[in-house]
Amino acid sequence: MPQYGKIISRLRKEHNMTQAELGAKLNVSFQAVSKWENDLAQPDFATMNEIAKIFQVPLTVFAEENAAESRAAAVAESTEDDPLLGYCSVCGNIVHQSNVAQQRPKLVCRACAEEQAEKERAEAEAAQKKRRDEELHRRARIRHMRNLGLGWGAVGGVILAVLAVIGVVAAKQNAGIAVLGGVLGALFGFTFIAQLFWDGFVADTALAGGKIIGTPGIIFSFDLDGFIFLIAMKILFAVLKFLVFLITSLACVLFAVVCSPFTFFPCLLRVNRGEEAD
Repeated sequence: MPQYGKIISRLRKEHNMTQAELGAKLNVSFQAVSKWENDLAQPDFATMNEIAKIFQVPLTVFAEENAAESRAAAVAESTEDDPLLGYCSVCGNIVHQSNVAQQRPKLVCRACAEEQAEKERAEAEAAQKKRRDEELHRRARIRHMRNLGLGWGAVGGVILAVLAVIGVVAAKQNAGIAVLGGVLGALFGFTFIAQLFWDGFVADTALAGGKIIGTPGIIFSFDLDGFIFLIAMKILFAVLKFLVFLITSLACVLFAVVCSPFTFFPCLLRVNRGEEAD
């Protein structure tokens, strides 16, 4: 607890004022002033403010001188068994051999070192919690896409199975061919559509179509015929690029459909483990 008795006594004596005179100015008894100066009691904040005004000193004089006396006392208490090492570079308090945590590169007391260690532990726990939350969010997103793929795959498989059966019946084939067409339609439709929602070989292959180089440069002359030639070639290359896009996209999709039954279960197991595609 801070001790202000010596400070009040010094200020009073410097102004040649008795305890009774000081008490009269503060509307308290001289016994109250005596208790303050002997550190048997302490004035409240409002009274300390009035004392500072009477002696025309800043209110901070009490805190500053009290801190100085505490440091002086700490230095006085320094012994050969517990020598004074200096002041903590963090909080500024006296550091003895008994409460030092670090001397180099800066002197740090044990209390500040423990506080810093606790802060670092809290930051590490917060970072770990953030990583854990991000991992849970990532896994939840993967599970959502898994369920979405299975749902739409089932819908697509049923639709393709029905279309396959209708096509076979329309072609006036026997019932065995119709059943086989329905099964294959359901198999390829389900496995392909489901994997479109998951990162992996099927999705990458199906979306690889049309990834061709841009149109080549064209050399032309700066006249009317040259500009007409340029426009005609641009239109031609655009049409060709679109046709190549359709052909390569269809080829990639068909290849992905054929591969989908073979990649479905490995991809599903990876998604269930919450792993990303390589």
